[in-house]
Amino acid sequence: MRMFLRFAPGGGRFLFLLLSVAVSALEAFFVQVFSIHHMLTVESLRETVTPSLILVDVLAPLCLALISRKAYGVFLVLQSAAGAVILHYASFFYNTLTLSTMYHSMQGLNRLGGSVFVFVRPDILLRLALVLALQFLLLRLAAPSSEAGSRLRNARAVFVPLCLLVLSVTVFWEHGSSGMLSLWTSEGPHRTTFDRRSQEGAKESVRHLGYLATWAGEWLGGAYRDTSLIYAEKRCEDPQKLFLAAHPEDAETWCGCPVPPASGPVAMIQVESLDYAALSMSFAGHEVMPFLRSLLPESLLLRGFAPHKVGSANSDYELLNGRVAEENVMYYSYIREYPDSVVRALAGRRPATFHGLEGGLFNLRGAYRLMGFDRTFFKEELVQEGYPVSSLAMEQVADEHVLNAAAEYLEKGEGEAVFVVTMSSHIPFMEPYPPFGLGKGLFSRYVSSLHYVDDCLASFYARLPEGTLFLLWGDHGSDVPYPSGLKENGRHVPFLVNVKGNDAWLAGGAGEREKDRSFTLCSLSWFLRRMLGQGN
Repeated sequence: MRMFLRFAPGGGRFLFLLLSVAVSALEAFFVQVFSIHHMLTVESLRETVTPSLILVDVLAPLCLALISRKAYGVFLVLQSAAGAVILHYASFFYNTLTLSTMYHSMQGLNRLGGSVFVFVRPDILLRLALVLALQFLLLRLAAPSSEAGSRLRNARAVFVPLCLLVLSVTVFWEHGSSGMLSLWTSEGPHRTTFDRRSQEGAKESVRHLGYLATWAGEWLGGAYRDTSLIYAEKRCEDPQKLFLAAHPEDAETWCGCPVPPASGPVAMIQVESLDYAALSMSFAGHEVMPFLRSLLPESLLLRGFAPHKVGSANSDYELLNGRVAEENVMYYSYIREYPDSVVRALAGRRPATFHGLEGGLFNLRGAYRLMGFDRTFFKEELVQEGYPVSSLAMEQVADEHVLNAAAEYLEKGEGEAVFVVTMSSHIPFMEPYPPFGLGKGLFSRYVSSLHYVDDCLASFYARLPEGTLFLLWGDHGSDVPYPSGLKENGRHVPFLVNVKGNDAWLAGGAGEREKDRSFTLCSLSWFLRRMLGQGN
């Protein structure tokens, strides 16, 4: 290093430039680690470190700094801005940010209006601003004298080509050796648009090359803007076929689980960020979800694997339509036909959907109507009926009012089937109620929000008539880090089946044999179809 600085133009001033580049590389690396693992730990840092990623993080800003300091300054500002967007997205959606996500799935957010700013985290902005200020301070200290500037221009002829050569070789070698060349072309082991823009593919590329190269790959490959393959063509796997091959004697069940009667009203509830583990949680002698826990003895409880998909609506898209939804596409914004919608089995019961957010968000109102819902009640309709707007995360109508509207719809005889999407347990979660003695952290707010939702569900269930088929599931897990001593949830959600006032249908079923089995939320669409009378 001493020898390098001795011959480097500007000597000590060049050291400040290298320090600025080092800070830039560290900033990029920490953004990459957090957006992949959603936490900064020794283990997550160790899992993300690769020689190629370190080279790219260092060489990219170094090459630019050697070419033009003005361009490098612009790069620092853009890197901080991109880092802010990536970190905010990772904090609230737990996914890496791809061009496909930005192109296909961010439309409609303007429908949230000013409430979208609730997702802005001042701590992220402050940290990035401090890092940016440090970088510009180092860059100013690195400003060469006129004589050193002349020497620097002469040295660029050697350093810049060498820097660009190593950077190019690193990127293209890593793409080829890791199979990530498929992000750039249609060649290689991952040939479909789905694979090229999937979360696992994006994480692998970011882990090896960082966001800049990953986005460049998406841009050059054109997969991010390919709408011809955006429509979900792949059906959810039917686990019943595999089950019947091993247990043909249980043909009347679904994967060994008894099928409940659906002759009465139907109430389907999708609870935001509901972890499977939450149903059994208790702190200081207080259960987090006492109502749902009380239903377990007379209910069928299945465990579904449900990773967080952008916009959350892809969860009900899979269940209600039986099609596989990838993480980075909001299908409701594009699809105009839903031929496999299970809602059509409820057509004679005038099914209605209830949602506390705006109906224009991701074209939800239009999509639900096309799926077969007779009526839709979103924030606009609920406010018109006199329900207040909450001060929660997205200024939605709170769950207690959404569920009350659904209960009134059934009580007035306007219909016999409702589908309710709850939102009060959406990250960043409401204020603690009650605090459970867990402090004021993210996990405390999460379980407190679930306790509130559970209380709302108890009031709703009490108003349902006897014989109502009550179906409840989580749209995805919370991905909230659990305190030490608690087993991580593993992205699992509950799928609960209950017939109010009737548990006789559970007797004699083989469900006990399958109670610990994990289904994908997508595969559970076949069970939902079977329960609502659309066969298997």
